[in-house]
Amino acid sequence: MDFRIIVYDLVDSTFEVARKLKNVEEFTTILAKRQLKGKGRFNREWVSPLGGLWFTTILYPEKPANTYTVLSLLASLSVSKAIEKVTRLKPSIRWPNDVYLNDKKIAGVLIESELSGDIIERSLVGIGVNVNFRLDSLPLELRGKATTLLEEYGKPLDEHSLLMDILIFLKEYYEKYKRGLYTDVMADVKKATDFIGKYALLDVKSGKVKAFIKDLDIYGNIIIESDGMVSTLTPNDVERMEVIKG
Repeated sequence: MDFRIIVYDLVDSTFEVARKLKNVEEFTTILAKRQLKGKGRFNREWVSPLGGLWFTTILYPEKPANTYTVLSLLASLSVSKAIEKVTRLKPSIRWPNDVYLNDKKIAGVLIESELSGDIIERSLVGIGVNVNFRLDSLPLELRGKATTLLEEYGKPLDEHSLLMDILIFLKEYYEKYKRGLYTDVMADVKKATDFIGKYALLDVKSGKVKAFIKDLDIYGNIIIESDGMVSTLTPNDVERMEVIKG
C-alpha cells in the first residue's frame, strides 16, 4: 500500500507543517526525526527525541463532529495493533487518546480538526510513538510514567516498517469509520482498552472524581457511575484519567 510520506530531520511540530499543506491527497503524512515543540492534549509538552515515530496524517472525514472521539480512538487502536503485530507485546488503549504498555505510556494521539458547520472537513491526526530510545532521553519526571519499545521489547525496531503497519491499520479502521460503522470500530476499541469495568480517578472541571467506568458509547465517550449517578463524559470533560489498580 502506497502512502505519501514527507520526511523532515527536524521541525517544531509535524502539526505545524501539516496545517500549511492544502489540497493534498488523503493520508499524506508528515514525519519528523525530531520535534522541538511536540504537543499533547491540553497543550501539554510531548518530548520527541531521535528514535521515535513523530508524524501527522491528513484526513478528510466528512463526518459529524460528534464522531470526533471515534476517530481518536481508532488511531490509538491502529498504533496498538501495529505494535502487537511487530512485537507480540500487548498494548492497551487508555481513553481517550493514549496507548499504554505495562501500565506506562508508549504512544499518544492528538487530533486537530477543521469544521464546516457540524461536519469534520479535515483532520490532522498527530501520532507519537516511543520506539528506539532509552528512558534517559526523557525528562526525569516522565521516566516513571512512560516507556519505549526498545525498553519493553529489548531490541531496536525498524521504524519505517512500524509506521507502515500503523498507517495500514489506520486506513482499515478509518474506512469503516467513513462508512458509519461506529459500532464495529468501537467493538475492537473496547477489546483493546484497559479501563472498562475498573475504577478511575478523573480530573474534571470540578476537581478529582472517583468513578466506575461502565462502558464506552457508540461515539467513544465514557459512561461512568459515581455517587450512584450514571453519566456520560466526553474527552473535553476530562483532562486526565488514572486507572486505580487492584
